[in-house]
Amino acid sequence: MDETRPHFPRQEAGRRGAEALMAERGGILPWCGPACIALAIGSSYAIACALLRTVAPERYAPEAEIATTYWRDMVAALDHAGVPASPRAVEGRPTLLRLVRQGGLEPGFYLVRVTDHFLLLRVHGYGLAEVHDNRLSGEVLTTRTHGLCRVTHLARLGS
Repeated sequence: MDETRPHFPRQEAGRRGAEALMAERGGILPWCGPACIALAIGSSYAIACALLRTVAPERYAPEAEIATTYWRDMVAALDHAGVPASPRAVEGRPTLLRLVRQGGLEPGFYLVRVTDHFLLLRVHGYGLAEVHDNRLSGEVLTTRTHGLCRVTHLARLGS
């Protein structure tokens, strides 16, 4: 199997956690963009960074730390890995809690950009969701787990 195109079972996202990514980096907190890619496709942090470098080599130097990631590159990297990310319209910058509790999201995984941060959101329905990012592993969405952050971009993961 090509290391930059890992296999993606439909429910792979969320099986690994932030702790595993931090351990891969020798205890250093991973950056949110590559961490979300790694968690979404069930790969290592290094493979997630390689995917970003593959889809946008002009923005991500081969040996440099990837600290800033662009939305279009996140979507392209997931697509390159075989995980379709279907962008959804976000009306008026709602908080993440409001977006989930209004019931407009069907159950499943979403890539979400809130102000200056990327995260994965697993929506269960009935206003319940879990947050996965570079610090949180399956924490229930609340005001303390990014719930009050304003959503700027949203994409449903998978087919």
